[in-house]
Amino acid sequence: MLGHAFGAIRHGADVQIVRVQADVGPGFPRFTIVGLPDSSVSEAKARVRSAFHHAGLPFPKGRITVNLQPASLKKQGSWLDLAIAVAILRASGSPPLPHDSTVFVAELALDGGLVPQEGLSAIGLRMRDEGLSSLCVSTHQHLPWPLENMFDLMRAATLADVVAQLRASRVHVPTVRPHPIARPETARDLPPLRGHPVEYRLLAICAAGRHTLLMVGSPGVGKTTLANAFAHLLPDLTEDEALEVAAWQEIANPNYAFTLRPPVRRPHHAITARGMLGGGRLGSPGEVTLAHRGVLLLDEMLEFSHVSLNALREPLDRGMVEVVVNGKAMRFPASFQLIATANPCPCGYRGYGDCSCPDPDVRRYWTRCPGPILDRIDVVHHVNRDLGRELGEASLDDWIERVRAATALLARVPDRTSTLSDEARRALRRACDRLHASERDRVKVAALATTIAALEGRDEVLTSDVEEAMIWRRPGSLSPMRNAIT
Repeated sequence: MLGHAFGAIRHGADVQIVRVQADVGPGFPRFTIVGLPDSSVSEAKARVRSAFHHAGLPFPKGRITVNLQPASLKKQGSWLDLAIAVAILRASGSPPLPHDSTVFVAELALDGGLVPQEGLSAIGLRMRDEGLSSLCVSTHQHLPWPLENMFDLMRAATLADVVAQLRASRVHVPTVRPHPIARPETARDLPPLRGHPVEYRLLAICAAGRHTLLMVGSPGVGKTTLANAFAHLLPDLTEDEALEVAAWQEIANPNYAFTLRPPVRRPHHAITARGMLGGGRLGSPGEVTLAHRGVLLLDEMLEFSHVSLNALREPLDRGMVEVVVNGKAMRFPASFQLIATANPCPCGYRGYGDCSCPDPDVRRYWTRCPGPILDRIDVVHHVNRDLGRELGEASLDDWIERVRAATALLARVPDRTSTLSDEARRALRRACDRLHASERDRVKVAALATTIAALEGRDEVLTSDVEEAMIWRRPGSLSPMRNAIT
């Protein structure tokens, strides 16, 4: 007699639904699992047999064959224990259990208890893609709160509890309260920031349009504080986006607290290219993937190695990175927003006070950053010391709301150059021709102008928007090295 159940396995941040088939037939007692199981899956035989005994369930006598589909995919981990047990129970017919499309995910303890598993954030999106709507997990399983509401959820403490609920032909909605979402950090958590009204407008523009930014300034001018404040202007992720982010974060940190806030990664300047991109034997995500849908903050960018910075070229262009895992090429998502800071020269005071750095030293200092990376940064801005008035909560809250409104408006504009008025297009063309701008410069200025218009609540881009965008990204003078030595 055949029985089946649905389970799941984890491959990196992805989840694959597995159909577990069990055949119980006459013959010499033998328990075989096929379908490319690794040792951890094969060890399920001992756990399942013991769990049956302690649950008071008769273990089938004779030949038991369990097949894990798709057979071509290597199975590893203990996620399949419960699905294997349920498939065997259905095949044996003792007790008779109905077949359904519930996905069973739990490890079995020897006493029949259901052991919670780590990293279930990705299972929700996969189940929804495959039209599966019911999930069975341990009573003690921690789930991101969207999953609590996304499926019919069966929670059980033991294998015996699972059997009882299946025999009753009902799926229990959890009686426990959903796990609370981690409280998002907001601008109110920041100490009062003095002055920098120009920089706050620039941060809002970059946050709304996902523009990359490099802030150059002397030590103590406030560039790092501004960079740290940037993430507070970003809107929340959607639930689907947050689940995707959590799936990758849980690989690096099994105790990751689910949140709708975009991730912010601050790697140390000693990081290697491997640490930046990820990969290796275990397929670990790098900083660019852990910053996916969030911010990669490089404080003192020129202290990073040339190789590590050059590794950012592909993810900045394509929003993904190709890595090699066990000899196999894999693609990891890496759509992040780069926010960086740098000193203008080795001593840090070129253009801000007494500087003892010779021009050749300044030029050599800026060659630490590859030219193609500098060219891919949308805005290079010099931060001046500003000891003006403090920006109160209302001002920060106002910028946050304007960024959210602009982000929603830009989401309806697939082409960032399509909303320029005829006059704005002519102004952009004249300016780019006069400055011998590249095509990349033209596209980036147009995108900045579109974001500026959206921040003002307008669909149409005006000439004034193009003029402001040219201030932020002036073609032909983007290199801070050129500004530093003039």
